Amino acid sequence: MKALARRYLFGLYSLVLAIVPNLPSQRLRKLILRGVFRMKMDPKAVMYLGCHLRAPHKIFIGAGTSVGDHVTLDGRAGLTIGRNVNISTEAMFWTAQHDYNDPDFTTVYRPIVVSDYAWIGPRVIVLPGSHIAEGVVVAGGSLLRGKTEPYGLYAGTPAKRIGERSRDVRYVPSANYTPFI
Repeated sequence: MKALARRYLFGLYSLVLAIVPNLPSQRLRKLILRGVFRMKMDPKAVMYLGCHLRAPHKIFIGAGTSVGDHVTLDGRAGLTIGRNVNISTEAMFWTAQHDYNDPDFTTVYRPIVVSDYAWIGPRVIVLPGSHIAEGVVVAGGSLLRGKTEPYGLYAGTPAKRIGERSRDVRYVPSANYTPFI
């Protein structure tokens, strides 16, 4: 009986967590995500509509960061996103994956860290255990795994360093947010 009740409660939790990121009010979304789901999101961060969240209580989002629409944030192993990070539409951050060589297909969990002033392009996939250094740009459509060097430009599948970014950055992505409501 307890297992059935637990399954129903998890189903209800998942349903509410699927609805909240689609609420039209930025203020209400943040209030519920921080208050009910214990997500650590700075008040000066912005999250656009339609994000997919897993284990929000293990996600930290710093001040000035902008999380674009339909972004997937998997916090199961811990996801730390620094200050003034720009995460573009449909980017995905996965902190868990299966071990394809394990006969039991065991899930492996590894945290992701995104440092200050990084820019993650649209449809980028960031795999478990990745560390995106300060000021890194990951070009749209790239697949990133592992550690990056500060202020590098990364692109491709798998993403490789293809250039350098200026260290003169002082923008605040969330400052450009214009609420509809």
